[in-house]
Amino acid sequence: MVIDDQSYFHVTWKCHNSDWLLQSEWAKKMYYNLLLRFKERYKIQIFSYCFMSNHPHITGYCEERELFSDFFRIVNSLFARAYNKRHARRGQVVMDRFKSPQIKSDADLEKVMFYVDLNPVRAGMIKHPKEYEFTSFHYYAHGKFDPLITPAPSYLEMGSSPRQRQKIYSKMVEEILKDDWKKKKPYSSIAFIGNPMWVKNKTHDLKLAQKKRRQEWQKRFDQRFNE
Repeated sequence: MVIDDQSYFHVTWKCHNSDWLLQSEWAKKMYYNLLLRFKERYKIQIFSYCFMSNHPHITGYCEERELFSDFFRIVNSLFARAYNKRHARRGQVVMDRFKSPQIKSDADLEKVMFYVDLNPVRAGMIKHPKEYEFTSFHYYAHGKFDPLITPAPSYLEMGSSPRQRQKIYSKMVEEILKDDWKKKKPYSSIAFIGNPMWVKNKTHDLKLAQKKRRQEWQKRFDQRFNE
């Protein structure tokens, strides 16, 4: 796991076999309610989200990496159990382990949040994020009440009043929609999101940690094999 204590994250995972298990309104509401139910217990803040038909996107902040891991394990496990019970099926719902890139700064988080809100547009499902229900866009652009969301730090700095912040956020979305939303961003496929030097250093540290773990596993295996 690449997440550290007290860090921003972007979580996404795919449904098993990339099936459309999140397509229904019931499934999206069930997942939303599970996130809402457990976020305070595990000291998780959720800044933005978008539930697509076969995967979700969630950005936020974790106080402790172990609690972060426990949070998504319990939420995804209960969602899978509820989905299988409702549809009289067995087997996996969430495919493998979720991805959770770590985000460096408020500015980097803001970029990912716009990426998340514009995901349905990028997928060709809608023309404008206002047309899609299960996204944090409505909270940030129009002030819709959403108990799941903790307002992101960069959003709070956009203006002194809610209306001013909503206006600025909406304007930024319109600017992105002119062209930038078409450009594919690697926000789901990389381990770290931030300035190049920070990403390089974090990636180097991660590779060293992985190498050390492999050496420890090999050492244990050799000891058992030679006993």
